[in-house]
Amino acid sequence: MRIRTAKMLAERIDLNYFKRAPALRRWRYILSIAIPAIAVLWIAGYAAAGIRRPYSAGPVSSAHAFAEMKCEVCHTSANAPAGFRAHVSEKACLTCHDAPAHVVNQTPSPACVNCHVEHSGRVQLAKVGDGLCVDCHGDLKTMQGAPAISTTVGRFGSRHPEFAAAREGAKDPGTIRFNHALHMTKDGVRSLRGIEILQCTDCHKAARILPPQGGSHELRVGLMSAANYQQNCARCHGLEFDYRIEQPAPHDKPEAVRAAVRTALQNYIAAHPSEIIKPDDPRRLPLNFPPAAEPPARNATEWVARRADNGERLLWSRCDVCHARTGTVTVTVPQAQPVADPRRSVTVTVSVPAFAASHIATRWMVRAAFDHTPHLMLQCVDCHAAENSQLTSDILMPKQATCATCHAPSRGAEARCFECHQYHDWRKSHAVSPAFKLTDFR
Repeated sequence: MRIRTAKMLAERIDLNYFKRAPALRRWRYILSIAIPAIAVLWIAGYAAAGIRRPYSAGPVSSAHAFAEMKCEVCHTSANAPAGFRAHVSEKACLTCHDAPAHVVNQTPSPACVNCHVEHSGRVQLAKVGDGLCVDCHGDLKTMQGAPAISTTVGRFGSRHPEFAAAREGAKDPGTIRFNHALHMTKDGVRSLRGIEILQCTDCHKAARILPPQGGSHELRVGLMSAANYQQNCARCHGLEFDYRIEQPAPHDKPEAVRAAVRTALQNYIAAHPSEIIKPDDPRRLPLNFPPAAEPPARNATEWVARRADNGERLLWSRCDVCHARTGTVTVTVPQAQPVADPRRSVTVTVSVPAFAASHIATRWMVRAAFDHTPHLMLQCVDCHAAENSQLTSDILMPKQATCATCHAPSRGAEARCFECHQYHDWRKSHAVSPAFKLTDFR
């Protein structure tokens, strides 16, 4: 029987084991040197190639993506060299964007980076959080006088104030007599084309209004153009004044209408002198108010005066259908037939009707931006209750609750403040002086 003693067992142990590192420790040692070295070489390789992605805090906004690898374009500071280590200064933003202040005396005036946070992905910097707006407008105060807008603003659909145009008691300042319900009847309306069943889009069309040259940066897209007589009303409400004259009277000031009527009649009788003694066509007389029994005109001047008076009475009565008459006004107009004596005046003073200014509103929500284009899948009457409106004073703008049907945090459509409101008043901006060359972004 073989006997194993402790000495015999101890002789099997390599007494120099502590001089050789175990495999785990050896690999840990190798990797602790190799990984930093590889990282340094990797970063050095990117630096040699001009690639700055390793230094970036994340993707920049879509508007600034062209300069994403040119850190020094935005990161500039007097206390640090240009590059990713320098903070973005206000001057760096104003180099490209001359952004007017929200209000001149705003205190404190926020820096650009307070609201527009970069390196958050391919986002739009204008889409700021509601908190930045509600910080002030949630409890708005002014240095003198009452605020011109609501002082209790919260999330849209909950604490947002009612639109000014949709508040109780708001009235349309327009003076044009217009009955929406009459024009939207399902039986149609009679026009020169026959019976027409009118749709909202027959009169209201979305217009793209570009800013004037060198003016505002604002681009109003999808606002409804104001109603126009020539395009929207003339086919039903014509201004014909005499069956002999094909051209209707212009839709203009009364003195211009009077001059146009008399000029048209003068030109007609000059071309058809035999008409002076010719009786009016009895089948067409209702158009021109049948005159009382009187002898035929003795000359062209008398013929023009009679028919001009009748034509003007007809036109003024048609104007009264839509326009509010305020009285009469005395104007000086050219005389119908110039007198032979050149020393005498060729103008006469006459009285014509005076009508109130139309005051047709072209934009109701002046503090908000709205685009009809993404809303064209909806029926107009869902938002504008025009089918039952009979009074001009009715403002047919939707209420805040109508918009909140879709635009609310729980409904999916964008409901943050920026969707309708702009912080900067771009009408007060100025062109910036170019600071870069195309090669700066290569």
